[in-house]
Amino acid sequence: MRNVLLATTLVLALAACGSDEQSSDEPEPQAAGGPWTWTDDVGQTIELDETPTKIAAYGDAGAALWNFGITPVALFHYMDPADDPTFEDLDLSQTEVIGTAYGELELEELAALQPDLIVTTTYDGDTPESMYGFKDEAQLAKVQEIAPVVAVEQSGSALDVIATNEELAASLGVDTAAGSDVAEHKAAFEDASAALTEAAGLGRTVLPMYAEDSGLYAVIPADDPAMAYFADLGVQFEETGAKDDYYWEILSWENSAKYDPDIILNSQRGSFTTEQLEEQPVFGSLAAVEAGQVHPWKFKSMDYPSLTAYMAELTDWLTNDADVA
Repeated sequence: MRNVLLATTLVLALAACGSDEQSSDEPEPQAAGGPWTWTDDVGQTIELDETPTKIAAYGDAGAALWNFGITPVALFHYMDPADDPTFEDLDLSQTEVIGTAYGELELEELAALQPDLIVTTTYDGDTPESMYGFKDEAQLAKVQEIAPVVAVEQSGSALDVIATNEELAASLGVDTAAGSDVAEHKAAFEDASAALTEAAGLGRTVLPMYAEDSGLYAVIPADDPAMAYFADLGVQFEETGAKDDYYWEILSWENSAKYDPDIILNSQRGSFTTEQLEEQPVFGSLAAVEAGQVHPWKFKSMDYPSLTAYMAELTDWLTNDADVA
């Protein structure tokens, strides 16, 4: 994934966050047009004379800010955003797509758009000189000559990442107070979280994965913020991964039936369709595959609307699919 955090208690905590009064830790917008300061997740502090208004972003970071109300002037991604469910509810005609493959970025187009700030995602081990979303340090250095680059770490629970994105959006002038669009989206997110907890109580097991010719990549839920959050809500995932694995447990097709879940989530960022999974002699023999309980895993950005929509889908599958494992 690099190149290419208990349920009832959590729901009660979420409900408390949805009160009409703004809590003391709720992000407050910086003064519009005034000096702007941000310390990001790789430890760098960016200070600008004015609040940035023109934001360029790597795909997932851009989608999250977009759903918080900031439409990026430019977007670069590891695939065509038009083919990525992350962007299925966003109007890509409102931005300039300047990169559709990892590390391939049209620097001249980016410079011409004169962004004030560039936002990317980051993972463990990244530094201000070497961040996810860029081909190498040399490319990142060239981008940093155009505008400062800040990073949002994609680790822990989705709640952690969403909180950072919300704070960043507030610093850029987005209203997040009670009565705002963001507050309404947060309330819907809390409702969807409660519904998912109820559905998870049915006890059906889930395996998120993607596949390619070389074999099966089974996700380690604790390493994916969305899956980690769903697990906190009570979703029962297969216990994948060995001690030293990060994000994926890689299985050959011969060993692809190691896990026998009730529900399979097939990543829409992978190359295998459900039909191709059904054709695999070993994996295709799993009860979930034979029962037609293979559903899309949509990699969603870390914001309230995106995860609310996907939690509704997951809730439906957990509620209506059968126990087959």
